[in-house]
Amino acid sequence: MNRFCLFLLAGFVTAWTGAAAKTPDGQPPSQETVCDAETGAAFGLCNAYCEAMDCDSPNHHASDNACEHVKRNFERKTGRPLPCEATCPCVAVLPLFAELGTGAATAEVCIADETIISVVTLVGTFAIVNNAAAPPFCSVGLAPPFIALTPSDALVCRAFLRKAAEDRGVPCVPPE
Repeated sequence: MNRFCLFLLAGFVTAWTGAAAKTPDGQPPSQETVCDAETGAAFGLCNAYCEAMDCDSPNHHASDNACEHVKRNFERKTGRPLPCEATCPCVAVLPLFAELGTGAATAEVCIADETIISVVTLVGTFAIVNNAAAPPFCSVGLAPPFIALTPSDALVCRAFLRKAAEDRGVPCVPPE
């Protein structure tokens, strides 16, 4: 009987631990990237809001009050919106960005480092965000139009392209 109780307890702890590690969007914060460009308190607040509490999801488990409190603190500390709440301006201007976001264009390769991210489609077109340029920009195929971005917009657009690729099972890898 004692062994049976220990076995049951071990099973319960294992099941509870697995369930507790899940967030409302099903991805543990360690696998999400939207807050990677943040540092210090901004990273902690972003990670709490966007990744751990998933306040940007309709199925968040935190209270609306808790989400609003973290959001206000992030905006007060940084002077800008949370990365998971901001939208990439390239999506409205460059159709390939929108198509990558909806899945209408399929990502085949994602190449990224700290300055550039490029997502190549099955037909060879590619969307790029270059935050090493002054000013940072996004474009398709390195052809006009080049959409000038603020540093904040560049972070949001980088996260957008990374998510578009990773949602299709394409990991972003550094250039060779």
